[in-house]
Order: sequence, then structure tokens, then C-alpha cells
Amino acid sequence: MLSCWRVTPSLFNGYRSGFCCRANDVQTHVNGVQNKNKKRVVVVGSGWAGLGAAHHLCKQGFEVTVLEGGSNSASRNLLIPDDVGIHGFWYPYRNIFSLVDELDIEPFTNWTTSAHYSEEGLEVEFPIFQNLTQLPTPLGTLFNTKFVRLPLLDRLSSLPLMAAVIDFDNTDTAWRKYDSMTARELFRQFGCSQRLYRDVFDPLLQVGLFAPGEQCSAAATLGMLYYIILAHQKDFDFVWCRGTVRDKIFEPWMDCMRTNGCKFLEGKRVTDFFFDEETGCISEVICGREKYKADAVVSAVRISTLQEIIENSTLSTREEFLKVLNLAGIDVLTVKLRLDRKVNIPKPVNTCSGFEDSCGWTFFDLNAIHDEHKDDPVTVLQADFHHANELLLLKDELIVAKVMNQLSKFIDNLEDASVVDQEIERFPKSLTHFFPGSYKHMMRGSTSFPNLFMAGDWIKTRHGSWLQEKSYVTGLEAANSVVNFLEEGGFAKIIPVEEEEPHIQALRGLNRSFNQVKDQLPWSDYFLP
Repeated sequence: MLSCWRVTPSLFNGYRSGFCCRANDVQTHVNGVQNKNKKRVVVVGSGWAGLGAAHHLCKQGFEVTVLEGGSNSASRNLLIPDDVGIHGFWYPYRNIFSLVDELDIEPFTNWTTSAHYSEEGLEVEFPIFQNLTQLPTPLGTLFNTKFVRLPLLDRLSSLPLMAAVIDFDNTDTAWRKYDSMTARELFRQFGCSQRLYRDVFDPLLQVGLFAPGEQCSAAATLGMLYYIILAHQKDFDFVWCRGTVRDKIFEPWMDCMRTNGCKFLEGKRVTDFFFDEETGCISEVICGREKYKADAVVSAVRISTLQEIIENSTLSTREEFLKVLNLAGIDVLTVKLRLDRKVNIPKPVNTCSGFEDSCGWTFFDLNAIHDEHKDDPVTVLQADFHHANELLLLKDELIVAKVMNQLSKFIDNLEDASVVDQEIERFPKSLTHFFPGSYKHMMRGSTSFPNLFMAGDWIKTRHGSWLQEKSYVTGLEAANSVVNFLEEGGFAKIIPVEEEEPHIQALRGLNRSFNQVKDQLPWSDYFLP
């Protein structure tokens, strides 16, 4: 069916020379009553990146239309992709916390402790680091974390990894140097003990980058670990949303934008773009039989959605978009269980290893996190499984049985409880897979279309943030690109990551000087880096 709406060459009916769709097939929308003094911006996607761009642009006086891909409000999943995979909001999320202050809402819990379990039981307890004596990185994380089983010698084997952390400075050169290496190779090369990798680092990767270490880019590993764990002792502290992100943050955020004239259109799946050859720009966004005029466009969708658009649109004529077809998404399974009694879950947030060889997972005590369950007389918990392609096809009953069997190893008396209600959601290809070699296929915020800009957690940016914060920051960066292109409005203020600790700055300076000297030596580029 999509072929009916593909862009086709046309030079008739008053259209400018370029690509267009037949007038009898497509209904043109002017995105509401057109104000001739306002430039029109279409934002595709309503996650952190899309809403971030739309929020700033509507404040600058642009006529902003956000196209949401859900079929309709009644059938939309209770969890949107931004609720899946990573729920925590870490201490260095300075831009998201600033947004929440601006909206004058209180969606978060207090700072939260957490734990990590292996097949043998409790392995690690993470405190609230900002409440402890602040030590230079990485000593604060290393010595303030409570390792229940891991010997000191194994913990100390992590220190040589700091050489790679120092060398990886988030530049394009650093990404290309480390991206072809797997995370497992990285830890092996820098002397990490087998037990430390198996019981701590690999499970952290499976819930931070959503895949086992042998399937994660070393560059992405260094970037993520430094941002949320190693840059400063307090960076691993996090809060939790006291409900779904949509209910607690996105809905009041969108209401605020509506007051500034922003329009949200649900059930609008983008199928193509109208390319004006005369201007070299995208002039319309096409959704099946409908199209929306645009002076600028921000694409803020996940990889799998963009790939569907590319395969059936004029974007397939550009090399930068064809490269996106080499990228991949990760499957996620979420299981929400309501029990027939109260059981004690020691920590509200927990990471685990050992469910499946290639599957990382987390479980949460929703009674301690979500407002709606605080007064429930029974336990309500949720388990999220990443890289869950082996689980998606299983029947719900088998999934629930597997989850309860595994949880009973960690939660006392759980085997005596029964499940009285369950919600199981499957999210194929919903998270970004930072696999080895993926960096060269990822896009920058600007494109070969002068008025089309990209945003999302998979976009190349030098900001240094990760996860939801990175998505939001790239949305603000896309908004600034729109402002620059249309030459109207002011730029969004993007808060940089916190300044590095003095000893890290000094070591990075020495490392850069060493690399500059090394590059001057004969045969410096002869061997593989």
C-alpha cells in the first residue's frame, strides 16, 4: 500500500519542479489556520527528543506540529519507548532537571538506593553516593559501593581501565578508535578479572547499553560508564519517576506546549517527504493520504521507525540515510505483576544477571516508587528484560512462570505468593543497539537536506550525555539548528556536562600530548590502532 503514496516526478498542476504526489491521492493540511508571519515546523516523534525540540520552537513563535505515530489514544501502549529500558534519571541529567523546574512539576522520587543480584544471590548494594564523603574518581565509586561477595583484588583489577577512560575523550577520533572493539575485549585488554566482568560489568552493560558485552561497542561502553558512574562519585545517584513518564512528565509538558500553540496529531505515521528540487529542501511531510507543509522538519524517532520511513521514501536517495539501514534496535519485554499478598523487597530498584545468557534484566518494587501503588495492600512489581528476542514469542503464562521462578531466588517468601494480575508488553527493536562498528553508520544532527534535522539517543553529538538526557539534548540541538536555518527566534540554552575533576583534566592533557608526539613518529599509522 505504501507504494501508492511514494513520491513521483511531476511537472504539472502548478507544482514547482521536483517530487510530488498526485493531487487526488493526498489531502493537503496547512497545519491549522495559517499565520503568514509564522514559519511552520513539523516534528516527527513525541519522545524526549521530539518534545524537547517542539518545546523550544513553539516558545520562539514558530507554528509547530508534532506528529505522533500511535494509531489512536485508546490503543496506545501504556508504556511508551521512553518508559522502557532505562527508568532512572541520573544525577548528571542537568537539562532534564532544569526542564522539570521550568514546568513546576514534581514527578520524581527521592534519591534511591539499588542492588545487583547474580545467580548466587546479592552481589552489590549501591548507596546514595552524594551523602558520603566525596573522593576523587574513581575511588568514590570503588570504595563506597558495597560489594557483598567480590574480593578486593577483583575490584582493584578495574583500575587499569581508567587509562582507556582517560584516552576516550568523546571526540570523533576517540569514537572511531574504540568503536570497532567489543566491550568484552576492552575489559580483557585492560586486565579486568573474569569475576568482576561476569558479576558486575557485563550485567551493568546489559541494563545500560541493553546487550551483553561481546555485542556492545567499547566506545559506547566508555562513554556511558564515564557519564553515569565514573565522572564524579555522585553521578550514579538517581531518582525514579513516580508513575509513567507520559503521565508524570510528558502530559503536563505537552499541555504547556499547547498553551503556546503547539499541535499534537496522533496516529500520523510518516510515509514520505516532498522534496522541492528548486530549493533543495523538504517542503511537506507525508502521512499516507495526508501531507503537512513545513519550512523545517525535525525527525526524532527511534532507529526502527526511521528505517521503515527510509525504505519507502525519498530519503533512500541519500547515502547518509541508507547507512542507517545498517543500524539495529533491541527488543524489550516488560512484565508487571500484582501478587496476592505483601512480600518484602529490600531495594526498590534492582539489576540482575543469569536469567538468560544474552538477556539482562531489572526488577522494581512499584509500591515504593509509583504513587498509584503506595497504599496497595499487596505487592506490585515490574521486571524489564533487555535483548529479549528469545522471550518475545513465549506465551504470557510461560513468561510469568519464568519470572516468578527467578525472582524467588532473590526475594524471600515470594514462592508462597500467587500472581492475581499481570500486564506483559513487548517492544520489538525499541532501544538503540550500540554494537561494535555502529558509529560509522550513525547520523549527525544536520543532514544533506538543509531544513531536515535529526534528534535521538543515537545521533552523534559532542555534548557527552547519555540515555534520556542525550535524547533531550539532541532535541534542543535540533531546535537550535532550526532557529539558525530559519534565522528567527533565540537559541535554546543547553547546560553542558559538569566540568571534569582536576586530576582527570590533567591526565587528559598529558594523554593528548603523548598522542601528538606518537603521531609524529615514523610508521605511526602503519599498525592497527
